[in-house]
Amino acid sequence: MADEAEGRGALEQRIVALQGELMRAQMRSQAEALIDQHLTLAQFRAIIFIHAYPGRPTSDVGAFVGVRPNIATGVVQRLVDRGWVERTRHPDDGRVRLLSPTAEGKAFVDAIVAQVERDFLDSISQLSTEQLHQLEGILESLSRPQRGVSPGGAPIAD
Repeated sequence: MADEAEGRGALEQRIVALQGELMRAQMRSQAEALIDQHLTLAQFRAIIFIHAYPGRPTSDVGAFVGVRPNIATGVVQRLVDRGWVERTRHPDDGRVRLLSPTAEGKAFVDAIVAQVERDFLDSISQLSTEQLHQLEGILESLSRPQRGVSPGGAPIAD
């Protein structure tokens, strides 16, 4: 029983290492986008979050990016200045500003996502149809618990 647990643990560690290699390879296009657009990592993460969760306040962006509220305000302001994010007043609390991507902000994120998808398709193109079906089942199992949960684990309100 202990040998099986140790074997499983070693297998899990190899899978984590392989998944990390795949992620690093896929991050190249994201890094290029950061450099090409002269974005900080915080700005990049913020626009990705705002694209994924439009209508959320700056405080949520700060929590996701991992910065204090005053820093999050500056990060968001730079995205507003670029024309990638717009602020609107919260309908119930005029002091709160809700953030949404502009058409230009959506286009930027969509281009990054498209590149990541192309890179992933390149990665899996060498797999057989059987392996692709297996991968589909595995990814379905892994993503099921993540659906309906925002970064940080909070349920997403509809």
